[in-house]
Amino acid sequence: MATAARALPLSGKTARQRAILDLVRTRVVRTQEELVELLRRRRVDATQATVSRDIRELGLLRVHDHLGPRYTTPAAELDVEGAQRRLRSALGEHVQSIEFIDLLGILRAAPGTAPLVASALDAARFDEVAGTVAGDDTVLVVTRSRPAAQRLWLRLRAMSGEAR
Repeated sequence: MATAARALPLSGKTARQRAILDLVRTRVVRTQEELVELLRRRRVDATQATVSRDIRELGLLRVHDHLGPRYTTPAAELDVEGAQRRLRSALGEHVQSIEFIDLLGILRAAPGTAPLVASALDAARFDEVAGTVAGDDTVLVVTRSRPAAQRLWLRLRAMSGEAR
């Protein structure tokens, strides 16, 4: 009997930040107040102060076009090559080992650098990656399937210079 994958419920902050990213990716958003109103239309409760914090945490950029300032997604999302270069650098400088067990990858990093490595991996937006969780010196990578785990393991080893 086949079982359907069940999604875990998103926390209020996670859902709000996903909604913010979706809004900024799909329309022009010029002010925080406009973003608060767009979130309310989606039935996501947020204050201007909360949105301001979310913008900072998400690394949204404020760029200027011919009509004035607007928010956009982080440069890493727009610059795939740059994101992969940053990941290669993070892997080479901070990661001490890469191990995969079934669908899970464990990257051991220098103390205090796991969040940087996880962020670089997230920014690379590899299809194989369902998500990452960073501790102080360990990154847990959840992949989408066993073949995806194998592909990602090979890719990360090659990027880190560990491939033999």
